Parts: sequence; structure tokens; C-alpha cells
Amino acid sequence: MSMGHSVIYYGEHDGARTIRALELGPDDLDWGVVSPDDPEDDRTAALSDAVAIITNGLSITIQQLVKMPKMKLLQVMSAGFDRLDVPTIRDMGIEVCNNSPAIATSVAEHAISMMMLVQKRLPQGIDGVRAGTWQIPAKSGQFGKVYELSGSTVGIVGLGNIGTRVARMLQGFQTTTLYTDVLKFPSELERELQVTRVSMDELLDRSDIVTAHVPLSSSTTGLMGRREFAAMKPQAIFINTCRGPVHDEPALIEALNSGEILGAGLDVTEIEPTPLDSPLLDMDNVVLTPHLAGSSQQRVDRALVFSFENARRALNGETLQNLVQVLD
Repeated sequence: MSMGHSVIYYGEHDGARTIRALELGPDDLDWGVVSPDDPEDDRTAALSDAVAIITNGLSITIQQLVKMPKMKLLQVMSAGFDRLDVPTIRDMGIEVCNNSPAIATSVAEHAISMMMLVQKRLPQGIDGVRAGTWQIPAKSGQFGKVYELSGSTVGIVGLGNIGTRVARMLQGFQTTTLYTDVLKFPSELERELQVTRVSMDELLDRSDIVTAHVPLSSSTTGLMGRREFAAMKPQAIFINTCRGPVHDEPALIEALNSGEILGAGLDVTEIEPTPLDSPLLDMDNVVLTPHLAGSSQQRVDRALVFSFENARRALNGETLQNLVQVLD
């Protein structure tokens, strides 16, 4: 008699998302929780019958997958899938799906928040009130002035689920919105989003704000590097809410220090948690948040509901949704 379940939620037993999964998981599915902290023998036995695994950022290894003959779906809670060797997993007959649509609203809101935090110097304003120095920190920093988002030119690097949400939200700010992407999008969508497709070089040349929304892969690692920051306007800011290695951090630090760009809003850094000795922490023109963009309660719920629905599709042999796109 096997002790495994056909659907596994792979996460720490006491994790907040695991607890939420237990509240939202469907009663009629044969599913259970397996933690990477479980003894290896127990874990192997519990995974042996798995058809679908839902994972909250914890990697299942190829070595583990080899021991799971029934597996059809590896479902990640995140938008990113950079920790997984997707082509190898697909060669094993296992599909890999993500949760980019579920996370899109939360990340897009965060990206726009970061634009405003940097441009309106809100952290410095809050600090000034607390310190009794009032407007001085906000109005006398490295770049001195407070700016509006409205009417500016925003360049979206990557018009996927998240970049699309950013474009939609920016319509209320009446921005001129440019985008660059390796994929082609229908002109109807461009019209609906009020976005114009341009080359990366034109986007960098024209944008007041450059915001990155690409998956991390070999082709996007260091996508924003010395050349790209040099091509941006000196009054422009860079926003990254996708993955830290998409920007070359030493090059970004250099561009910020030399005034090549005005500022940056980063929810992600090359090493996380951001090292306390990172020069970024001492910069007046940088706002850092702790990889928080996708963490809204609504997003977690949407991702869990979707993950269990996709697991059900896998069990029933139906067409899976949100297959990850590997472009290199």
C-alpha cells in the first residue's frame, strides 16, 4: 500500500502559504503536503505517486523527479522558473507551468509604487517628518527635485503578463508607453494598451523610466548592463521587480554613482537578502524593497486556486494552462 498522494503541495509545513493551501485546497482531490525538511525516505515515499506537484519556490531536483513515474505537472507558485531545468523536465514528459497571470497585478502595482517612491522621494519625506528635519531630506538629496510620473515616457522591457498589467495601469497616468520584447504582439493589443513597440536602443534613449519585466534566463542575465545604463537619459530611473541578475549590479551602482542615471527602485538584487554591505543601501537615489512585489494576499490566493485547478487538469488528462515559455 503506497502512502503517497496524487497531488503534492511542496513547502514547509508551518509556512504561511502552506497553511493557506490547507484552507483553500479542494476536498475532493487526493492531495497532501510534503516538506523538504521531511526525512528523505518519508519524502520519497510520499512523492512516489505524485501526478502533480505545486511548489512555492522550493526546487524539486531532477534526481527526485526520476523516481516519480506518474508525474505530469510541475506547477510553480511564482512567475519565475529560473531555478528549474525546464527542457530536461519536459524531456521526461513532465510539463512546467507558472503563475504569471495570478501574480501580475501585485507585481505591476509594486513596480508603479517604486516609480513613485523614487520620483516623489517618499522614503526621504517620511524620514524627514520622523527626524524633525521636515522637507530637507526629500528636497536636498543627491538629485534634489521631486518629479511626477504623469506625462512621462515609460519603457517596459518585456510585455508579458506583468508588463501588460503595468501598461494598463499607466494609462491613468497618461504616460507615453514604449515596449521592447522578443515576442511579437498583435497590433490590436498594442492599441488597447496604448503602447508602441521600439528597439531596446530607442527605448533606452527615450524613456524617463525603464522598468524590467522579463523572466531570468541565460539571455536576460545582465540584460541591463553598462551599455544600457549609459544609453539611458541622465534624468531617467531604472525599476526592477523581476529578478536581480537581470541587471548587472556593479554596472548599475557605477551608473548611479556617476550620475549616468538619476535613480533606481529595486525589489530584487543579485544576492538576496540584499547584503548589508551593498553600496545600494547607502545611496540616496535608490529605493530597495525585500522581494515583496508578488506577496499580496490576493495574489497568493489566486495562485493557489489556479495551481489546484491545473493539478486537476493534469489528473484528468486535460490541457494545462500557463505553460512556461523558454526562449533560449
